Amino acid sequence: MRHDRHNRKHSNGNWKNNKHSHDNHGSQKNVKPVFKPTIKAVSEEQIHENEEAIRNFKNANQPVCPVCNEIIRDLSSAFNDPVSGSPLHFDCALAKIQNDTKLESGEKIAYIGQGRFGVIYYANVHDTKHFQIRKIIDWEEKDKKPEWRDQMSELFSKVR
Repeated sequence: MRHDRHNRKHSNGNWKNNKHSHDNHGSQKNVKPVFKPTIKAVSEEQIHENEEAIRNFKNANQPVCPVCNEIIRDLSSAFNDPVSGSPLHFDCALAKIQNDTKLESGEKIAYIGQGRFGVIYYANVHDTKHFQIRKIIDWEEKDKKPEWRDQMSELFSKVR
C-alpha cells in the first residue's frame, strides 16, 4: 500500500501534516499543542491606574496659547511661540503670519513643513498643482527643539 498524499485511507484532510509512519496512529494522534503565553498579562486594575495617571498628567499640563488665551488640547499640532517659547495653536501662528504679511493677487500663506510657512503664488487660482514659493517664513528654528516638545515626545513614547 502506498503512503503518499493520494492515499485517502489515513488522510485527515491535510496531507502535508499527515504523519505517514504507522507508529503515529496510536495515542498521540489526538494530542494538540498547548498554548503558553510568552508575556505576562496586565491586570485590569493596572490598566485603570495607568489611564488615571495619564488623565491626571493631561489635566495638570494644559498650556494656554499666548495669542488667543485658550487651552491647547492637541500639543502635537502646536507651534513654538518665538517670543515666549511656549506652545501656541497652529491656526494662531498662521493668523499671526497672515496679519504681518502683505499678500499680492494670487498669493496665499501655506505651511511647507519643518516649522516653515511660505508665500505661495498661483498663476491660476483654480490650478493648485502649479505654484511658486515666493517667500519662506521660518517660524521655528530647525536645530532648536522647545522643552515642552521634548516632554510631550517622551510621554508619548512611554504611553504607546
